[in-house]
Formats: sequence, C-alpha cells, structure tokens
Amino acid sequence: MKLINIINSYSSEGDAPRFYFKADTALLRNNDAFYIPDGMGRVVAQPHIVLKLSRLAKCISERFASRCVEVVMGGVTFTPVEMLEELRREGLPWDAAVGFDHSSALSLESVGRDAMLQGARFCINNEEVLTLSVSDMRFTPDKIISSLSEATTLRIGDLVYLGAPESFDIKVGDNLKLYIGDTLLLNFDIK
Repeated sequence: MKLINIINSYSSEGDAPRFYFKADTALLRNNDAFYIPDGMGRVVAQPHIVLKLSRLAKCISERFASRCVEVVMGGVTFTPVEMLEELRREGLPWDAAVGFDHSSALSLESVGRDAMLQGARFCINNEEVLTLSVSDMRFTPDKIISSLSEATTLRIGDLVYLGAPESFDIKVGDNLKLYIGDTLLLNFDIK
C-alpha cells in the first residue's frame, strides 16, 4: 500500500498535481492519540479528504478515473514546520519531516465517494476551523488519479491524501475531529 500526498491541490504551483510518498508506517489508525515527537519543534496539522483506491490503475484517462474510487476516508497529516523548511533549504529529501511514524492519521470508517461532494469539516477542540471543498481544489479527484496513474501504478488499497488549503498549530491536550458530510470519521487527541 502506498500513501500519496498531493501538495498543490489548493495552490497555483505547477501545471499538474505534485505529490510525495510516505511509508505505511506513517499511518495513525483507530483514532489513536497522536504523540508530538520530542525535538521536532512546532508541529502543524493539515486535514484531508482521502481517496481509497478500489482498482488497479495505470495510465488511466481522467474520464474513467472515478471507477477507481468507491469510498473516501478522513485524514490528518502532521508536519514539523522548521524541520521541513530546513530540509527544503538544504535541498534534502523531506522524509524526516513528512514521513515519520504516525504522521498520517486515517479514519477507520469510510463513506461513499459521493460524500466528498458535501465537503469536510475540521474541528479543533470542538471549534470548526476549516471547511474543505473539492470544488475549491485546483485539480479534480479524477484528474489527480489520472495524473498519478501516469507516474506510478496505483494499486487496490493505495491512499491518496488530497491536500489541505491551511495548516493549524497543535499542542498537547488538543482534540481533533474531521467530518465528511455529516459523518464523524476522526476524533482523537494530541498528547
């Protein structure tokens, strides 16, 4: 299984979706608490709608890409900001900042693909801080699947984190929730 993170869904960078991979050890499942790693400095959270691939796809056209996704899930990624900035400045791989263990929360439950059209709501300590809408994304989910399938074979179970327009500082004691439509998919604490 691959974890694929889109980084320019809500920005004007590039003419096609830009992405990076994470190892499956980055997954944080079952609404387990996220423990802020020691020595990483300021850590931000980014909420995502996550596509779960249900078919094998290689060089699939955008027209047929919707057939590859039956369900969507909720996700939150965690990034130590200063570490990522330092790695970028030095031209080094981002792995240490974006791919560390448990850096990608994933909901246990899923909802049908069409639920993502209702958008997602991200709450910190029961306060809604962001609404994600696929209509605000620069690239449609079908365009993203098609573009990714040209670069790499997509397999059943691969997860595509669609990106987030904003990052949010987190601290010990925070509670994070993510809804897609009216369904609560993530509800976990920061420790």
